[in-house]
Amino acid sequence: MDDTTIEKLSADIEDLKRAVRRNDPMLREVSSPPGWVAFSALAGLNISLFALPAHLLATRHGGFDAIPTPGKLALFAVLALFVVGGGTLKVVLMTRRAEQVAGAEGLARLLDAFFGGRMAHVTMPLTLGMVAGIAYAFYAGRPWLALPVSSFLFGVMANVIAGKGGLRAYYVIGYWGILLGLAALPLVERAPFLWLFVIYGGMFFAFAITQAADNAVARGAGQDSRQTTDRSDAPDGREAGD
Repeated sequence: MDDTTIEKLSADIEDLKRAVRRNDPMLREVSSPPGWVAFSALAGLNISLFALPAHLLATRHGGFDAIPTPGKLALFAVLALFVVGGGTLKVVLMTRRAEQVAGAEGLARLLDAFFGGRMAHVTMPLTLGMVAGIAYAFYAGRPWLALPVSSFLFGVMANVIAGKGGLRAYYVIGYWGILLGLAALPLVERAPFLWLFVIYGGMFFAFAITQAADNAVARGAGQDSRQTTDRSDAPDGREAGD
């Protein structure tokens, strides 16, 4: 092995190290586990089934409090399905993927990927800001302001995950949350349920579409790579089976 080869190998190793530092493999795997596209689509549908009927009924009856009790109970049931069922499914999918990637210590590595090391200087202030912003909105008697505040801060968090994990779909929902959160800030109280549908329902649908497209591209690239390998392994450059 000559000096040129050694220098090239050293440069390749440094490039690999830089790529690993840029794209956290653990964060990438658990932020988009198998089943994530279906989960996002169902979550968007669930929000739509709450927000759109709530908007129509509140407009018809002159406010949410004026909606007949059976209607409100049905809306709360749909909301509970999203919060409890969706939240549980999300945790299960991410935890299971973390264990597949890192074994028994997968959950600890998952938490470290989000809240450990240098990430803590970003995720912890964003989390505290979201909690404080939502709490203040309710304290000030304007609870719907929590919607654009949480949307904006979640969008920033999504962009951080996109940058660290190399996930394009998170950039999409990141800027979705940031831009629509800013747009909704002066308007959300006029039609809060409609904005809930636009911001979070649209965000889940946008993620599902983008991630499904990325998965399709990745599968196509994998098939092309296998076909190229098969051709190169065949005698005299001919395709296997010729």
